[in-house]
Amino acid sequence: MRVASQYLRAAVVCLAALPLTTACGSGIVASREAASGAELYQSCESCHGPAGGGDLVQHAPAIAGLPAWYVASQLERFQTGLRGKHPDDVEGLRMRPMSLQVNSQTQRETVAAYVASLPSAANAPRLKDVDLTRGEETFAMCVACHGMKGEGTEALNAPPLAGLDDWYVALQLRKFRSGIRGSVPGDGIGPTMAAMSMAVPPEVIEDVAAYVHTLPR
Repeated sequence: MRVASQYLRAAVVCLAALPLTTACGSGIVASREAASGAELYQSCESCHGPAGGGDLVQHAPAIAGLPAWYVASQLERFQTGLRGKHPDDVEGLRMRPMSLQVNSQTQRETVAAYVASLPSAANAPRLKDVDLTRGEETFAMCVACHGMKGEGTEALNAPPLAGLDDWYVALQLRKFRSGIRGSVPGDGIGPTMAAMSMAVPPEVIEDVAAYVHTLPR
């Protein structure tokens, strides 16, 4: 009964506000559209951290300093189901509903610009017993899209990799190889990476991820 009465009170407040906002919901939407990047980012802090440094326990990667075009594009891909919809994508299934909190282009671009403005700093490496030389050799096949220094190429929709969390890079390579990422019909980008990931032998994945992590952001 207490819960029901709380909902009733909320409904009364909402209806009372109609003359001011045209509709209760539209007032909320308008408020979100006018929100700053820092305000929109508050819904991301619980996983990615206030400074965008990520959280390994929650499998949330560091995102601070990533280019705005990439952050905005990934938010849109989560929202449209091109990413994070596969039943075996545990992390993606968690991220997808969170992405819907910034579901307009304006909101995506605003929060993405804020994330890009955060100072980037590489976290400590997590992968052990890796062969960086072998990782560097294998990374040679990635430079055509991601750049010699892992700086990324926007024109090719290839994100920067330099300094990314090694555990995250390894996880995403495995997802591409297994079809968890890059296999949705209508995805014009993911299949390219999925195909390239097949050229990376499973036993070399962590070497490549560790090498990428050593590249300066």
